[in-house]
Amino acid sequence: MDELYRQESTKLERFLRRFGSRVSSEDIAQESFLKLCATDTAAIDSPRAYLFRTARNLAINALRRDKGAPVRFVADPESLGAAASAPSPEASASTAEAIRHLNAALATLDPRKRQALLLFRVEGWSYREIGDKLGVSHRTVERYVADAVLHCHLALTADAREDTPTTAE
Repeated sequence: MDELYRQESTKLERFLRRFGSRVSSEDIAQESFLKLCATDTAAIDSPRAYLFRTARNLAINALRRDKGAPVRFVADPESLGAAASAPSPEASASTAEAIRHLNAALATLDPRKRQALLLFRVEGWSYREIGDKLGVSHRTVERYVADAVLHCHLALTADAREDTPTTAE
């Protein structure tokens, strides 16, 4: 995965620039790598093709979102009949456990990589903004975020394997 990132990240960002300035090539490239990390690469014939197809789809989705949906004002929102539904207790417990595992994975990260990841994914900062704050180049920030994502992915998949009960035959 690391080698694919080194070989393709620049090409992928260049490819994404074709979609125009309304699409953040850096963010979509990073999200594409995240999606690739979250899949079983053994089931993929060409990780590079998967990566570029994912990036293309994410860019198109971003352009569609950017167009915006028409907004209709309603005098009484209650009249719409939309009901808020609370998650089930099982879903809440599952989410709490996932958060616990993620926090444990984040705690074992190098502090600079953790800070870069949190500023990028949680706070929505750009690589350049994070680089300015940390005093490193935006390329270094890209590597920090990619390393952090890979670290968390590996930690969470290891946790998932440990939590999965095995059946005796």
